[in-house]
Amino acid sequence: MSTPPPLPSATLMAAERAELEQILRLELLEPVFQPIMDLRSGTAIGHEALIRGPRGSTLYAPSRLFQAAIRHDHQLQLELLCRKCSLARFAELKPGGLLFLNVTASLLSSPDHQHGFTADLLRQLDIPLESIVIELSEQHPFDHQGLTRAAVEHYRSMGFQIAIDDLGAGYSGLRLWSELQPEFVKIDKHFISDLDRDPVKREFVQSIGRIGRNLRCQILAEGIERYEEMRALQQMGIGLGQGFLLGMPSTCPQPLLRPDQIRRPLHVRSGQAARQLFHLMRQPMQRLRG
Repeated sequence: MSTPPPLPSATLMAAERAELEQILRLELLEPVFQPIMDLRSGTAIGHEALIRGPRGSTLYAPSRLFQAAIRHDHQLQLELLCRKCSLARFAELKPGGLLFLNVTASLLSSPDHQHGFTADLLRQLDIPLESIVIELSEQHPFDHQGLTRAAVEHYRSMGFQIAIDDLGAGYSGLRLWSELQPEFVKIDKHFISDLDRDPVKREFVQSIGRIGRNLRCQILAEGIERYEEMRALQQMGIGLGQGFLLGMPSTCPQPLLRPDQIRRPLHVRSGQAARQLFHLMRQPMQRLRG
């Protein structure tokens, strides 16, 4: 079992706290956006909002920024500022489509959480509420007393869509899926890396795809970095994708591939359609023979 990294010294902790509090006070965060692509049409359906600290800062990387916020009890303040900066930049860019906003599930039931904060921002910035997807990660605790679930239902009743992030990265993802019935489920990048070479990963992703189709939930594959991974996902019927192959996180995001480079080759699509038709035609014959 790996041991956690040692805590910084008291001097470093004090410097880190001062730097973090300056970032929060002066709102020095830099939002970036990564395209989310439709693997059937090859077009962008939206973006995920991500965050960076000030350039040159020791807290530039999001992992270090959030770890510092947790150490100094500023996690909620940081998350709300991330949301504010991301929405303001999204309103400036006007890229259209959906915006996936990361929300820490364990903070939704916090007594200090500002209910209506996101909706108020959207009204001020003239962003349609139905364009926002609240993205919950199972890397954070899920409130077993039902408070978090009630908060999620509050978001949904207001008109927000819900996504579960990193399915497969922990142990509670399937339970969250069944309880929250999200509109989107994002498959953790571990299962996408080398998917075309790993039959176990393919079996996992195919199973998730089948569940998604049965529940009318859109499945999104994260961490696509190779053409072969993208083609394997398309053959499995996974509809949405995100990753360095398709588009990098950027302050001014652009897809890296043209729609015709993303869409499956015509002969592959035609072959799959023919196989589906053949399968449908066989079913009545099998019933007659039975």
